Amino acid sequence: MSRADFARLLVLAALWGLAFVFIRVAVPPLGPVALTAIRVLVAGVLLALYAAHVGAAVRAGERWKLYAIVGFFNSAAPFSLVALSQTVLTASWAVVLVATTPLQTALVAALVLGERFTLRKAVGLVLGIGGVALLVGWRGAAEAVPPFWAIACALGAGTMYSFAAVTTKKLGGGVPPVAMGAGSMLAAAVMLWPLVALVPPTAMPSAAATLSTLVLAVGSTAAALVLYFGLIRSVGPVKTMTVNFLSPLFGVTGSMVLLGERLTWPLAVGGALILGGLALVLRSR
Repeated sequence: MSRADFARLLVLAALWGLAFVFIRVAVPPLGPVALTAIRVLVAGVLLALYAAHVGAAVRAGERWKLYAIVGFFNSAAPFSLVALSQTVLTASWAVVLVATTPLQTALVAALVLGERFTLRKAVGLVLGIGGVALLVGWRGAAEAVPPFWAIACALGAGTMYSFAAVTTKKLGGGVPPVAMGAGSMLAAAVMLWPLVALVPPTAMPSAAATLSTLVLAVGSTAAALVLYFGLIRSVGPVKTMTVNFLSPLFGVTGSMVLLGERLTWPLAVGGALILGGLALVLRSR
């Protein structure tokens, strides 16, 4: 991997890891639905413009079913679930729990696509489950364990991402990745905006919440996807997936520095177990 590609990988990890910090700041006034609706609409428009610039036709008229499926599982549902969980979860908890996505993807791919579920992947999955169990099962006076529904939402977002990855691989092989990103984001926006009237923002967002929403949409969503697709082309999917090791580190560090969150030993040890599981699942032969 060249220095330029490694720098892009670090930027991508920072954008995805810090997204949980931006969500934590923006979700109290906007609510999970409005925040996600703004995020996917802004990102979808920017990605559509970028797709037109690079000559990747979106072709929404003939691909709308695929975009709707991927948009639901990869954007509308998981983004909303993460935002909902972060109404009570700290950014540190959320980023570590969502980091289990590749572990869940390995299991879903084995069940749906028939991919080999090797002993190495099984051990990685067990380590990941152990890390989550440590996070959820620990009780102490210093930090109360968050509500089960919030933990389930964060883990459920990872499950949604897993189904989106499998669906994209199975049905979207002929679609340019940038077009897939633009089409699925815009489809997610179509799904979510009618719901904003049912679950409107609860307060006028502050300057910090407004800025966090814009950075989340432009940086952690639109720009991050462009970096992601570019890395897949230049270094391949296996090396690109190592971003999953780095993004939790940026997320936890950012939450400590910017939000004043504490790093507890269950979070540190549980996160280490999850990252160890990722290492086994994502390691190439």
